[in-house]
Amino acid sequence: MTERLTAIPSNQKYRAANGNRSDRRIMHVDMDAYFAALEQKANPKLVGRPVVVGSTGAKRGVVSTASYESRVYGITSGMPAAEARRLCPDAVFIGVDTDHYISVSAELIKIFNEFSQRVEAVSVDEAFLDVTGCQDIFGSEEALGQRLKERIRSSLGLTCSIGIATTKIMAKLASSVFKPDGMTVLNDNDIESVVYPLPVEKMWGIGPVSAKRLQQLGVSTIGDLARVDLNKLRRLMGQNGEVIGRIARGDDCSPVLSPEEQPEEKSIGHERTFPYDSADPDYLHATLHYLSDLVSRRMRRNRFRGRTITVRIRHADFTTLTRRTTLRHASDRQAVIFHQAVRLFDSHWNERERIRLLGISVSHLEQAGEAGCQPDLFNSEAECPGLDRLGVDAVVDKIRNRFGEDAIRGAFSHLGASD
Repeated sequence: MTERLTAIPSNQKYRAANGNRSDRRIMHVDMDAYFAALEQKANPKLVGRPVVVGSTGAKRGVVSTASYESRVYGITSGMPAAEARRLCPDAVFIGVDTDHYISVSAELIKIFNEFSQRVEAVSVDEAFLDVTGCQDIFGSEEALGQRLKERIRSSLGLTCSIGIATTKIMAKLASSVFKPDGMTVLNDNDIESVVYPLPVEKMWGIGPVSAKRLQQLGVSTIGDLARVDLNKLRRLMGQNGEVIGRIARGDDCSPVLSPEEQPEEKSIGHERTFPYDSADPDYLHATLHYLSDLVSRRMRRNRFRGRTITVRIRHADFTTLTRRTTLRHASDRQAVIFHQAVRLFDSHWNERERIRLLGISVSHLEQAGEAGCQPDLFNSEAECPGLDRLGVDAVVDKIRNRFGEDAIRGAFSHLGASD
């Protein structure tokens, strides 16, 4: 379903505040019920049935993703699994297969790269593409979107919803207008008529906690938020209040940056924003395992080792904290980074708190030689676990370099093992 929103007279105040961005076109691709759709694809018997993906064994397990058949019963992402069972006893509950979801996500990125040179993945199931000038190749933005949809459907058997706008935030809002399998093209002229009436919770960066706080200012829609004085928002919610106020006004000129275009920094890191706020330790630890693998692989590729490991944690209410530790000896090993990241996270996380984002970075970098981690005789197992397997990372790198990133993957356990 493609919807071209009817244009209204140009909003001169909007353009005056944000500049003429009519040339820039950003696409947001959001996979439909990604985890559940993959499970239904893997087991055709589940097609058409209510499927709930989450932590099936944990007493405080939560719903990761609910198929659209489950959503008619009121089941939503982040809901306690026990509540989901009560709402739909006949639903099929399946545990999270993180490795599989990440593997398919890598295939999605390859497809996105066929359509744009600038692709910025923001989670395993969504990404921004800079499609400026696509009309010269595809004839129209709608034609590009349809081609991308068909490519994903034919290659992976999945559907997605697409939004196209002049900014990243507005593109993400547009992708949520028609789901599943929808597409919406949103122009600057449509901001006041289409975006402003939407509930404020629809805006990226605002969850239930933030929405409740905004109610103190009489804010219930994005339009209400756009009209609130930025100083009031800053007093209520700190710096983040001003940020979301500007975004509601369409003041978002942040570019879509491919990994190669990311600015050079004095640290190497990766982070992931979750499609749902999670308090599932399996999911959170698996994410740290995945991020530590990305970071260590990038460090070795660029011949760096680092001494300071930092974990970034953003809670559901957008409270963000960082915790770091410094090693006695610089390392580029995935097992070391993962072990320390889990230790930092577990020591500062209350299991009742839902997490929105996790990140890992390594700083205090130094140029690496040919050898791997070289601890002295007194280097502790806690700092560099698995010292008898120093060559594993190098071997894994060689296999991936020759056969691709998905040729071999690490196994994850609660004990921090990495094989």
